[in-house]
Amino acid sequence: MYSICIVDDREIFRRQFKRFALFRSNEDFQVKYEAQNGQEAMEILRSTSVDMVITDIRMPIMDGLELLKTAKEEKLCSCIVLLSEYSDFTYAKQGIVLGAFDYLVKPIDMGMLGDLLERAKEYLRSRAQGIAQSNSEMRILPGLILKNDSYAEVVGKQIAEKILLLETDGDGLYLRLNEVLHQLREKVEPDLSYMEKYCCFDELFLLKPIQNGDSWVDVFVEKIREIRMSVNKFFVSTKNELILSVINLIVRNIEDNLSLQSVAKLLFVNKAYLSHLFKQELGIGFTDYLVSVKIERAKYLLGYSQMKIYEISTQLGYSDTEYFSRIFKQITGKKPTEYRVMFFGGDAG
Repeated sequence: MYSICIVDDREIFRRQFKRFALFRSNEDFQVKYEAQNGQEAMEILRSTSVDMVITDIRMPIMDGLELLKTAKEEKLCSCIVLLSEYSDFTYAKQGIVLGAFDYLVKPIDMGMLGDLLERAKEYLRSRAQGIAQSNSEMRILPGLILKNDSYAEVVGKQIAEKILLLETDGDGLYLRLNEVLHQLREKVEPDLSYMEKYCCFDELFLLKPIQNGDSWVDVFVEKIREIRMSVNKFFVSTKNELILSVINLIVRNIEDNLSLQSVAKLLFVNKAYLSHLFKQELGIGFTDYLVSVKIERAKYLLGYSQMKIYEISTQLGYSDTEYFSRIFKQITGKKPTEYRVMFFGGDAG
């Protein structure tokens, strides 16, 4: 059964709407929630899953158009119907442009409401079927991401193509593909929580609106590739358990002033042996690898925090900010100030 939230500032209308005989005989829809303005409705949408919203346009605090726009932006409900008086028809048309599923004119005609619910049922069912059809791919996609397997992009393409068969509207496609990314994040995040020190997951698992001429499938596949590469930026091909333990220790504790000696002590191995084995397995010295991970952490902090450069330097174990800046430039080709301004438009600090 699909849930409905009715939004209107008049309590008597909400009571009448909930008592419509159509809902007593309809087994597919139930009016489970009600709100007296858009703000209250948003609180409901943010706290629980609602299949369909039917909202008046003219309301205090937050009107129906603002509710529609906000709910769409936050991807909280894709099936939103506007209620309007005859005199509000211009607003109703504006709502359709903003992505409303449809509109009803007050006083509500039961025949028109019944037709609308039938169309809404088919729409919601097709969305659910599309998600179900993608379930087989979704079962294997998280594992491919975690293993850094490029076949993840092939599976991503299959998912996008299936959704494209069921959803041709641009807004609908955007919503559906982001739902897939949200599901993917929920699957992989428990195993990759430490990577949030190096990646902004809110951005990484969000598909941006496409530009004219771009293919939804191509953009989605590129996003899957970006996710795979980003969360595996410290992936190494070695199967040596000791080296894998060292990598894990460094990446998870990069701000703990680690050194070859301290890591060797923690893992109960000889320092010289560990140094030799590390270089042999990875082709890079322990210290160089440690510095590269520190710079990745610094890049994240430069982009997604308000920390000053000297604060970042100190947090990563560099007491000399000038030395830190030189190391940063050697690896990235840019000074920390240039990196912050060029890539994120932030205060150079």
